[in-house]
Amino acid sequence: MHIVCIDNGHGYDTLGNRTPVMPNGKVIREWEFNHPTAKKLESVLKRCGFRVIMASDTKKDTTLVNRVKRANDGGADIFVSIHYNAYKGIWGSHGGIETLHYLNSSKGKNLAQQVQRELVKATGLRDRGIKGRNLYVLRRTSMPAIICECGFMDNLKEAELMTDGNHQWKVAEAIGKGICNYFGVKYVPRKEEGGQDEKGILYKVQIGAFRDRKNAEALAARAKKAGFDVYIVKDER
Repeated sequence: MHIVCIDNGHGYDTLGNRTPVMPNGKVIREWEFNHPTAKKLESVLKRCGFRVIMASDTKKDTTLVNRVKRANDGGADIFVSIHYNAYKGIWGSHGGIETLHYLNSSKGKNLAQQVQRELVKATGLRDRGIKGRNLYVLRRTSMPAIICECGFMDNLKEAELMTDGNHQWKVAEAIGKGICNYFGVKYVPRKEEGGQDEKGILYKVQIGAFRDRKNAEALAARAKKAGFDVYIVKDER
């Protein structure tokens, strides 16, 4: 069984790792994307038969030394760190996805290529390519390691995706597919993507019914933001 160490980059209160002030006055912290997406990736990988180690699973900022130690001590086969990029900390048109690997690692480069391809395909965001870097978590891990920069916090459109549950699932599933491709493991899709339970039974859950369509759309929007697939069905009686 392959072992993957997942790292949700930065803590909740890490200085600087947040968006500029958004039009609604809100500021989104990078952790608000990194952590839930890392947890979704954990679910994806377990579904596909991997064993998972979480290098950081807390609001507090885990030191780089401890992140690397958990991966190395746990015997991980690969290390995957989830981040959201930034340029100058002011809104701009820059944007897109890039995946970083250690400069001298051919296996890390291959892993980065597999994941980058799936991320761009799934999200439709600009392809900034893969890049070799000499960063601590890439250099000090004893296995192929990558850092996924899944968008830019100082690009308004991409910042708005950070807390979107559906987008987080897209990113997690894409990274999972890339990892499966790297190991030659069959990707197992979510049930919402077409999978079924053992008996082929489809269970339907209704969370609301309204006479006013605006109320239905408001609830649907909240459910989508939480990461659920939502359908509004008109029931004429």
